[in-house]
Amino acid sequence: MTEERFLNRTEAGRSLAGALLERGEGFDFILALARGGIPVAVSVARALSLPLFPMVVRKIGLPGHRELALGALSEGGSLFWNQELIERHGIRESELSILREKARKEVNDRVARLRSGRPLPPMEGKNILIVDDGVATGATLFAAVLEVRRHNPNRVMVALPVAPPEIVRQFRKEGISSLILIVPHHFQAVGEWYEEFSEVSDGEVLLAMNQLSRDNAPDWPPPGQA
Repeated sequence: MTEERFLNRTEAGRSLAGALLERGEGFDFILALARGGIPVAVSVARALSLPLFPMVVRKIGLPGHRELALGALSEGGSLFWNQELIERHGIRESELSILREKARKEVNDRVARLRSGRPLPPMEGKNILIVDDGVATGATLFAAVLEVRRHNPNRVMVALPVAPPEIVRQFRKEGISSLILIVPHHFQAVGEWYEEFSEVSDGEVLLAMNQLSRDNAPDWPPPGQA
């Protein structure tokens, strides 16, 4: 595995696609974590000729330190909590409930914007690839995997450009199949492994998905978004 940085998310996706093609991995469709995972996943979807669907998972940040993930909530209600962090900061259950409800509203709003409220495709018995632009704490990825596993897929695999060693170890512990291109020994943030790592907007997600639909994803865009 290399420790060179990616130019941007699109290039990272091309590198992921190449690695997946080398391994001969077969999937029914891709779930990309919105929003940062979309540009990565679009490159993978193009190369593998797979349908792609945005999946919404909302990180739940520590009050006063929002970048530090207490947990994450998926659009289907699957919840992942970082119990160690919760105990360390003495977060009460009543506070967690408030944070969870706020996250739920934000998740519902984003699903309405990105998929016009349509549900994700059926997952039972399917081979599903989950793609993101990288992980730091892993909270959103673990919530996404919990959500997908609820639907009894045949197989679920996570594909990431970069992740720290401790997350890779946790994937193994949880029995999560993964493909990760860079596992740096010294990791501080996902963005440090990209030359360009600007925030992805909802508009950019919709534009990328509409462009992809003209190539190989006929199930997109949602009604009214064409």
